[in-house]
Amino acid sequence: MQNQNLKSISKFFTSSAFVIAIACTGSIPLILSSPSIVHAETREQSVDSVTDWLFGNLNPGLNRRRLQRYEHGYIREWNAIRRVIDQGGLRYSKVGPNGGACGEPDWTFSNKDEALKDRLADAIFHSRYPERRGTPIRPDERAAMREWVKIRNSMSVAYC
Repeated sequence: MQNQNLKSISKFFTSSAFVIAIACTGSIPLILSSPSIVHAETREQSVDSVTDWLFGNLNPGLNRRRLQRYEHGYIREWNAIRRVIDQGGLRYSKVGPNGGACGEPDWTFSNKDEALKDRLADAIFHSRYPERRGTPIRPDERAAMREWVKIRNSMSVAYC
């Protein structure tokens, strides 16, 4: 299982065609210009693509490089994102062979799904702090709150 996830991560991080663009959502995430995000994909490929995308947004300091086997924290974080995306994080809409107006694949991540962004932020935050064992952030934990909000705000995918 971990090898399969590492293969997907490495496939993503070997891609190098990235440009900065203003997304339809008004934020400024990266937009992927490789065919894997804009052409029809299987659901599994879309889960991996969206996971890779969100992980890259969350960790810009990695410069989308390939993760190493010993980077357990990053791998745990990537797996947390993938679990949420795989469990209802994508929506299916058959848009045809050439994609929709913005070149969306059939399986897409909804940037407007606020509950999904909350679930992703929770999963990522708790993957970073496994000793919390899922304990919610208390009102007096201001630094933890700021980190959670920063995570949540990075959860967007640009299709156009």
